Amino acid sequence: MLYIQENLTVIPHGGFGGELHEIMRKDYLPDVESKGMRLVGLFMVGIRYNEHFALWEVDDWATLDRLQEYHENDPWMEIWRLESVHYRTDWVRRILAPVPFSPTLAEIERDDKYRVMMYLYSLSRVLPDKVDAYIDSIETEMIPMAKGWGRDLAGCFKTVAGHADSNEVIEVWTSGNSNTEFGAIREAALKDPALKRWEVKVGEWRSQVTYRMLYGVVDFSPLRGKDEYLQAMDIIMAR
Repeated sequence: MLYIQENLTVIPHGGFGGELHEIMRKDYLPDVESKGMRLVGLFMVGIRYNEHFALWEVDDWATLDRLQEYHENDPWMEIWRLESVHYRTDWVRRILAPVPFSPTLAEIERDDKYRVMMYLYSLSRVLPDKVDAYIDSIETEMIPMAKGWGRDLAGCFKTVAGHADSNEVIEVWTSGNSNTEFGAIREAALKDPALKRWEVKVGEWRSQVTYRMLYGVVDFSPLRGKDEYLQAMDIIMAR
């Protein structure tokens, strides 16, 4: 498997990107899925509500090459690009390779534990000779720790191509359905001495780490909040 990460800057038109979501749902998504590009997650980025984040799954490099050819040369895609510029200004892409313990889309769709309203995204720039050790520490140390706080790994990847630096490791973690739940998870993590020891160790391996809060509020995204939370949010937004 390979994954595509896209960072979109959205022109809100008075909302939070719902117009772009709607044309993606009706026009773009059915077409690219028929070509082998499957949506894993489409999110709003916390604080920067005009920034959106998309994650896609493809089978292999050959599929990715066919998709690239399709995006660049198909007449329908030219129409899509012309239409979508009314709703977005940027579309920056990374190509990611999953680590062996990263859940696939099929696994995500089978298990409700991945359906939450809030996700924590981290991007770590790791020293070249420490990438494997860092990834191993996520599997053997961070995942058990995080599960104890109420957080599950929804994805872990290495950057292999695109608009990106080398030696990047990307993680996506479930982080609750509300600010209260997120705060409880964060409080449990901050009190965990094992996390402090882990951060000291991996701090020598990472040159930089960036965090983003992602909101799973798009109702056709596999990574999203449960229906009752999405419905409650729709009621609040309509007031």
